[in-house]
Amino acid sequence: MENLGPALTNIAVALLLIGLNIPLYKGKIKMNHFYGMRIGRSFESDEMWYKINRFGAKRFIMWSIPLLIAGIVSIFLAPFSEPLSIFLTFMPCLIIIIPTIQVLLYSNRM
Repeated sequence: MENLGPALTNIAVALLLIGLNIPLYKGKIKMNHFYGMRIGRSFESDEMWYKINRFGAKRFIMWSIPLLIAGIVSIFLAPFSEPLSIFLTFMPCLIIIIPTIQVLLYSNRM
């Protein structure tokens, strides 16, 4: 049960990221300054907004799935060593950084 804290955190973050990105993927969110992939290129036009947000949402959902699986699996495993426990604790940060970089690279190519 020592894994429960990081496991529940990973599950919660993954579900939150998936839930927040589904409307972006479906193109339901109009251009705004509060919600979505808010980078300079996305504000150039509605078309760019929807393209970049769809791409970003897909990447965030794709990267959230391993986080969700890791959280679920770690509930049922024996207690982890300290380095692995620290890695699992900071895994949500990686899951946010990687797709953010992918979105920035994608927007720069457009």
